[in-house]
Amino acid sequence: MQNGDVVGLKSVILDLVNCDKRNLAYSVLDHMYERSSTIQDYDIVGELSLKSEYRSLYFECAKTAYNLSLTPEQRIAARENLIKAYSAMNYPEKALEYIEQQLKVLPNNFEMLCQKASNLFLCGDKYASEKLLDELLIQFPDRQRDVEFLLSSRYLRQGNTAKGISIFIDTYKKPNDLFHNQLKMKKWSGIAQPGRKIYVASEGGIGDEFINIRFFDNIRRMGMEPILYSHDNKFYQDKNRLFQRHGYVVETDSYAIDNNEYWLPMMSLPVVLNLNESNLWNDTYLKPLRNEKNRLDGDRIKIGIKCTGNPYFTQDEYRKIPLDLMLSYLPKDVDIYYIDKEDGHEGVIDLADRIDSWEDTLDFIDQMDYIVSSCTSLVHAAGAMGKPTFVAVPILEYYVWTSSRTDNTTPWYGNNFRVMKQTKLRDWNEPLSQISSELKKLMKEK
Repeated sequence: MQNGDVVGLKSVILDLVNCDKRNLAYSVLDHMYERSSTIQDYDIVGELSLKSEYRSLYFECAKTAYNLSLTPEQRIAARENLIKAYSAMNYPEKALEYIEQQLKVLPNNFEMLCQKASNLFLCGDKYASEKLLDELLIQFPDRQRDVEFLLSSRYLRQGNTAKGISIFIDTYKKPNDLFHNQLKMKKWSGIAQPGRKIYVASEGGIGDEFINIRFFDNIRRMGMEPILYSHDNKFYQDKNRLFQRHGYVVETDSYAIDNNEYWLPMMSLPVVLNLNESNLWNDTYLKPLRNEKNRLDGDRIKIGIKCTGNPYFTQDEYRKIPLDLMLSYLPKDVDIYYIDKEDGHEGVIDLADRIDSWEDTLDFIDQMDYIVSSCTSLVHAAGAMGKPTFVAVPILEYYVWTSSRTDNTTPWYGNNFRVMKQTKLRDWNEPLSQISSELKKLMKEK
């Protein structure tokens, strides 16, 4: 590839991704992969594949570049990409093999030692991972911030919620372009200033907004007015309307922002509010409309499920559960509904053709006796509604599932919410078996 081709390719791919035309971007990348012949070619296509979350092609590029590498320098660079590719594809044990090879030639390389700690964690060996990180804190005192980021789950397990979230969320967060750079607004410090407004910048996915919108009530109790600043594209409009129905103020026009007021990133709310495990949950805060068009018939027990979330989420490989495996652990004499806009799921009642909005989704959640899902936005909506919910969580668990509790409950939701955690790499049998046992108990009690 010529330099001009590379620049043009990057622009095309990123534009397609930003315009929600990933399938077309992936077709272009497939074509460029077929045309590639050198390590540089595969590195370029691999980098763009990673940026667009085309993880399988990134993996193929990394393997091919590694096989083509001849010099020690090429081998080191190619091995680093291969390590990242194995981690992205949820094969941390393979990543560790190449990490050990890398450490033979770069024995004191900080980044590679951190990679080792991360992949030990992904393999389920938290003790070895954190032992190595504690050693790195001593060996590299100037890199404390980077090491503590990898230790954030330990703070959460100790019940130090605000600190754990702060490290996990804020360590590598870039300054907000609108509020920080353009409007130059002050960040809210958490001190109550009755009568003032706080513009809360939307961030993360829909699930993250469902998690954190509850904290607007904390701000209101301080006499201040929280305003969610959100995008106005099709993907977010539906969610914005849902929040507005619940009384939350949403702004989508940057020109309407009063830059004399304060702002804050949405996922930082529990940190600034200095919350702990005892006050993350107050009560249900999302309610269904119960539109007649969404009424489901039948008297049998209804279980709503979902096996995977946004495929473009960086860690989606870790949370995907095969549908047939999940179904094998669920009761047979019930109606099982797949609650998602995507259809084509065998062995269940698909609701895809009846879901046009999050309002529809909440209506269907409301009619379920139980919700069973991998780590998706569905469980956060269900939890916010107080619905009996089971979430199967991977070893690489999201920060909201990490706490000091050991009874499968979570401080983020009520007592009828259960978190069943994976302990063996890529093995969902244990958490699904736990869910099955709990479901049987609850069904006997009905």
